[in-house]
Amino acid sequence: MRNFQKSEMIIQSPEIYYAASCLILVVTSLFCALVRYFHMCRPFDEEETYFYPARKLVTIIYACFALPVVWLFRMDSPDAYFFMRVFLMLLLPGAGVLSFRRFFFSKTRHRRLIFVLSGIIPLVIILVCWIYGWIGGDTLYRHRDMLLLLIGGYSLLLTAMLLHTTSWLLRQIRLHMQEEYSNSEDFPVRFAGFVVFMPVLYLGAAWWLFFTGDHNYNMWFQLVISVMHIVLLIRILHPQRKEYREVVEETEELIVEKIETVLSDQESGSSLLSVDAKDELEAKIRAALTEDRLYLNPNLKIGELADAVKSNRKYVSIVMKERFGSFYKELNRLRIEAAVRYREEHPSASREDIATHCGFSNVRTYSRNLKSWMQDKNTEGQFKEIP
Repeated sequence: MRNFQKSEMIIQSPEIYYAASCLILVVTSLFCALVRYFHMCRPFDEEETYFYPARKLVTIIYACFALPVVWLFRMDSPDAYFFMRVFLMLLLPGAGVLSFRRFFFSKTRHRRLIFVLSGIIPLVIILVCWIYGWIGGDTLYRHRDMLLLLIGGYSLLLTAMLLHTTSWLLRQIRLHMQEEYSNSEDFPVRFAGFVVFMPVLYLGAAWWLFFTGDHNYNMWFQLVISVMHIVLLIRILHPQRKEYREVVEETEELIVEKIETVLSDQESGSSLLSVDAKDELEAKIRAALTEDRLYLNPNLKIGELADAVKSNRKYVSIVMKERFGSFYKELNRLRIEAAVRYREEHPSASREDIATHCGFSNVRTYSRNLKSWMQDKNTEGQFKEIP
């Protein structure tokens, strides 16, 4: 009976819940780190630096969140819990500064001093505290007043850097919303709005833990971070750049176009339109695309083309499939041919100018379609001088 009561006390001990929340954080962090490192959507993995500019950095940050594993093995060590109190104070602001700058301002020249102050020095301090926590004992804990003062002071510097970077990002969001931001930069404004306050909110919660050292608060905080790890991972698995959305929309349009064509063929084959009707509709489509230059509209959809030729989407889809190959294939062919002509007429034109004047929404869409078109035509050598 006495042994049963003793085991019941152990099971109900708060340390069990503290350890469980810590274990959840460690496992979640390692899982997110592995997924973030190994998973990239095709074909965007071919241009990792553009579509996933902060992938490796985010992987490291996720992995760092697994460092509280030391407390699972040294729960009796005051130094291990001292590490838990200061860990997030050092990790969060630097992670926010570096990840924001790497993802949203990848073309900006980054100062080495910022990298050292927000990345290298905090990581060194974290690792030193982690080692003392793993060894066990109370070396750090006995000097906690002085160490908390020093670490808190340095964290204030990191917090100021994070607030500066956050205000910088907010300014870019506002400029983009006011349409003052250059489209060629392809700024992911929606994703920026989603994450802009995340490090600041995390850090505010970490300051409370830093001052109080409350075990219950730490337990719930770890569970919240674990959940947010998954939420953020789901959001960042797909590229956040504008071109990604364009490729998805274009693919969806192609799928709808193919489905409509197949259904039409199954219903009545080629009897939906006579040959004369197809010839007439083809002529109207060519006139709308070339004479009216509808292909210069970077957001042109097949439904808008159908309205322009005073027909319906189904008939236009059939004619585009039979006479042009596909809607988007013809659009991109016309745009690339216009780009070749524009380049010949304006030898000093930049890639941005060519893309803008020829119906492409941005430079990368232009480059991607140019490469695909050259491969289809087997003319890569002929047009290799085109920027």
